[in-house]
Amino acid sequence: MKVAVTGAAGFIGSHLVPGLLSAGHDVTAVMEHGSEPQFGDVRLTVADITTGEGLPGCFSEVDAVVHLAARNHVLKETEKDPLAAYRRVNVEGTGNVLRAAVQAGARWFIHFSSVKATGEGGETVFNEDSPCKPSTPYGISKLESEEAVRRVAEESGIRAVIFRLPMTYGPGNLGNMPRMIRWADKMLPFPLVQPDNLRSMVYVGNVVAVVIAVLESLCSGKMHQGTYIVKDETDYSTRMIYSSICRALGKVPRFLTFPSALGRVAGAISEDFRKVTSSFRVSSAKIREEIGFVPPVLAEEGIARTVQWYKRSAR
Repeated sequence: MKVAVTGAAGFIGSHLVPGLLSAGHDVTAVMEHGSEPQFGDVRLTVADITTGEGLPGCFSEVDAVVHLAARNHVLKETEKDPLAAYRRVNVEGTGNVLRAAVQAGARWFIHFSSVKATGEGGETVFNEDSPCKPSTPYGISKLESEEAVRRVAEESGIRAVIFRLPMTYGPGNLGNMPRMIRWADKMLPFPLVQPDNLRSMVYVGNVVAVVIAVLESLCSGKMHQGTYIVKDETDYSTRMIYSSICRALGKVPRFLTFPSALGRVAGAISEDFRKVTSSFRVSSAKIREEIGFVPPVLAEEGIARTVQWYKRSAR
């Protein structure tokens, strides 16, 4: 199958393009100006999704477009109007990509969204049918991007699959997982506020695997379109994540337990702290039931692989 990947030089894209090549697909990597990818036998194209510049030539003769390019969650925001900045890339840019894919005659469109389109977590286990009540500019823009995809797909006839991902980790990621690894590498005790919290995560290798599985199902006619949550088989507490990191580093995990009231104050000050220590659970039962997809990499192994990457990159 001929597949174009936007955001190919990003974290997920840098794993997905080689994975698609290994699976025998013909890949076109779509990147923004200034990207320096390290890919093998792929067609490289440059485009600006916010203006549409360069997009018409990116999808020539492709069967499917995998849309990864996005303005991802920004912790230290500098924009005066964050929602407008997110909408410019995640909503308007997605619309530009989808319309270019339709005009080029692509049959399938795979769009990457986020569980933040649903909400901000808590004790509820979210699924694809849960009411969507995003409360952040990022989450709002992701929900609006999904709505734009469904609307254009219905009007044009292109078949669209939407993936909602929780926290995604793996080699090359610069988010919360590497921060926890650095903390553990220094043998510092990790602060615990909710020792029994549970978080859904997804290893990047499992994301690659689900894209390949869905492309095969689309091609064979086993599935047509829909919205799916993808996560690792097991939900981990902060204690479990940090303990797994320490085991991979060959260190003994140490913790400091704080009162929940203090944790709420810290969470209000630091979104990083809240994301790591609070609960946010989702269900991926739908994609298992519909196409039989089971993530091939367990969370323990995914964390170990991420730690190995950290050790190599820290040299």
